[in-house]
Amino acid sequence: MSEKIEKARVLADLGRYDGAREMLGEVLASEPEHPVALAEMASLAYREGEYGRALEFAGAALRVSPDEVFVWRVRALAELQAARGLSGDTAVEGRGRAVAAARRAVELEPEDADNLRILAATQRDTDPAAALANLELALELDPDDTHAHLLRGLTLRRNVHGPEALAQAEEAFREVLRLEPENAEALYELAGIALDRGDREAGAEQLRRVAQLDPDYGDAVREQLAWLAEQDALRARAAQQATGAGGVGNPYVKRKVVPPVPVPVTSSGGGSRFGRWIVAIAVLAVIRLGVAAMGADHDSAPATHYPPPLYTAPPTFPSYLLQYPLTVPPMPSRLEHPPTYIPPQNFPTYRPPAPR
Repeated sequence: MSEKIEKARVLADLGRYDGAREMLGEVLASEPEHPVALAEMASLAYREGEYGRALEFAGAALRVSPDEVFVWRVRALAELQAARGLSGDTAVEGRGRAVAAARRAVELEPEDADNLRILAATQRDTDPAAALANLELALELDPDDTHAHLLRGLTLRRNVHGPEALAQAEEAFREVLRLEPENAEALYELAGIALDRGDREAGAEQLRRVAQLDPDYGDAVREQLAWLAEQDALRARAAQQATGAGGVGNPYVKRKVVPPVPVPVTSSGGGSRFGRWIVAIAVLAVIRLGVAAMGADHDSAPATHYPPPLYTAPPTFPSYLLQYPLTVPPMPSRLEHPPTYIPPQNFPTYRPPAPR
C-alpha cells in the first residue's frame, strides 16, 4: 500500500484533515483512479461533514471497484446525512438511496455486524421496526457492539412510543455503560429518561457527569440545567402566589370567631314548681325585650354580622406545572441524529489494473 495513504490515515485519525487531504491529493494526482485513495477521500469528506463531496468520491471509487463494502458504507451514511438537510420528495429520495447503499453492503457481506448496524441507521427514521430487527441480527453476530446497543436505545426512545419502549431503551443504554462505563452519549440519554420520569435530582446529577466526561456536551448540559432551574423557579412562584390568594398560610385573611351563646343551666334537684315557672317567665320576658330592641335599632345602627368561616381550597398550581413528569426541551440538532459511525478500518486492498 502507498506510504502516503498510510500517513494520510494517521493524520485523519489525529484530526489533521488538511494534511491528510494533501497526502491523498498527491496520490490521486499521479493516479486519478486509485480506488483506495478515492475511498479514503470519501471517508475524509464524510468526517468533515462535506457529504456532497463524500458522495462524489464514493461514486468515483465504486466506478473503479464496484464491490468494495467500505465505500458502500460511506455512501450510505453520506446519503443519510445529506437527506437530513433536505425536505419533501428530495429528502425521501435521499433516504431511499441511503437504504439502498446500506443494503448493498449487507448483500456483499451479510455476516458483518457493522453492515447491519449501518442499514439500521438508515432505516430508523422511516421504518423503526425494520431497524430494530436488523440491530437484533447485528447483536447476535456481535453482542458487545456498543454502537449497536446505543443505536437500539436511540431508536426505541426517539422513534418508538410507549412505556415498554422506554424501558427497553433504558436497558440498551445501561448495557452500553456496562460495556463502556464512560460513554457520554448513553449517560446523556439516561439523564433524559430520568427527567421524563420526574426524577429531577438523578437527571441533573447525570447531566453534570456527562459534562465531565465529554466537554463537547457542555452547551447541551448547561441548556438542560438552566431549563430545570427555570422550571423550579416557576413552581416556587406559583406556589407562593397560590398561598397569597387565600391559602391557609395567608396572614391577611382574618376570620371573626362567633363566641358560643351561654345556655343557662338549672339545677335538677330541689326548689318548688312555682319557682321554676317564675324563672321561665323571666327568661322569656328578657328574650322578647331583646328582640324588640333589635327591631327598634335596625334603622339607626346596622347590626354586625359575623359570617361563618369559609372553606379555603388548597393552593392551586397552574395547569402547565401539573403536567408531571416534566419533559425536557428539545436537544441540539446534532444530538438528535444517530451517532457518527466512522467505518472500521477494513479498507479495500489496492489491486493494480490487469495488464492489457
